[in-house]
Amino acid sequence: MLMSTQNAPGVDIVNPVIRALYNKALEEQSSELYYQDLGFTEYSPDVPQEQLNGVTGPGKGALTVEGQNFFSNTKQREYPTTLVLHKYTSELSWTQEDLHWLEKANTSSKRVIDFKAMPSQAVQALNQNINEDHCKVFYLGFGTTFLTIGGATNEALYQSHTMRLGAAQSNIITSNAVVNPPFASQALSDGIIQMDRFRAQNNIQELKCRNLKLIVPKELMPLATQVKWSEYGPQNANLGLQVSGPSIMSKQGYSLDVVVAHDIPTAYKAYWFLVETNRSAKRAFSAFAWKPRLNEHPDFRKGTWFNDADTFFGPVVQGWQHTAGSKGTSVA
Repeated sequence: MLMSTQNAPGVDIVNPVIRALYNKALEEQSSELYYQDLGFTEYSPDVPQEQLNGVTGPGKGALTVEGQNFFSNTKQREYPTTLVLHKYTSELSWTQEDLHWLEKANTSSKRVIDFKAMPSQAVQALNQNINEDHCKVFYLGFGTTFLTIGGATNEALYQSHTMRLGAAQSNIITSNAVVNPPFASQALSDGIIQMDRFRAQNNIQELKCRNLKLIVPKELMPLATQVKWSEYGPQNANLGLQVSGPSIMSKQGYSLDVVVAHDIPTAYKAYWFLVETNRSAKRAFSAFAWKPRLNEHPDFRKGTWFNDADTFFGPVVQGWQHTAGSKGTSVA
């Protein structure tokens, strides 16, 4: 983007009509990073295509009669996942004329000029890439176009998963025999119970969920908040305590936070997801080779300054037992 006095927005600097020029960058979603709210843990990889893996505890013991040899137990390796890093870059540039008129503007009668902050906010463009890529883990998680989690066949995050021991398991939410149910109190309760039943690769059931995040697009936030806080119904006060209301959830030992994934597109407005943070702490990662950074030495060529910023990162997920999701379409 070239910020010159020959075109917008640079032309605003020398426009005598404009007496106040405000920088609105801080009003944009890219001014905030929220990937950690989605259940991701930061880590720094040592090599570009780092491989993540896990090891289960031993399987259950075997019934043994007197004098019989002890059962030979084993631990199971989880399926490995390979990190894929993405490099995003952004360049802003401004001319000598820009700098000249900016200096003049400081002594002019213009009331407010925030234009000087624009180069320092170059990294904000990269914040948007980070936010969007972490949202893609969820709403594109029913396919393999953006991310795979390894598995026997480079599986999608949300599908029926191949297990080393035991039958396959699905982390696509099912409620009352409906796959991908729309978000509702009963569907939320059924999704949590489904996650409680998830098993490790050694066929041992996971610890019950405790600290949950309900991740929704903007369009589902009102309903999700209503379900979380409404003790009754939520649509009918005569139904008694609802199964996902605060009292019932608390008595079951669950805590639930509603988190809006702001960059899930409107086309996916019915999608909703559950993340158990105790499990995701060792399964869902934000791998940064480096975070958004601004080149300390701007490049000057042919009367123009170039301000470069870049980041090198990748969301990576090892396993699937920390999350469950629904498209909200009632279609398997």
